Amino acid sequence: MGLHEWFCKTCRADTGHEVREQNHYDPKTLALTVAPVGVSEDHTECTCTTCGTVSWVDPVDIFQLYEHDFGD
Repeated sequence: MGLHEWFCKTCRADTGHEVREQNHYDPKTLALTVAPVGVSEDHTECTCTTCGTVSWVDPVDIFQLYEHDFGD
């Protein structure tokens, strides 16, 4: 998925985050951890590149859909 700026609750600042999909076919883009119970399979793993905090977020909240194709 790539890197993006996102607010980190631990750092309390906008920091670089790496985003990975739960069910992506490419191992380089596949989530590194298992989503917690109750998290939608559409949510993506969002890892802070500064402190390593992992959040599970809806990709619609992160990216503009016209810029990224989540159906690949």
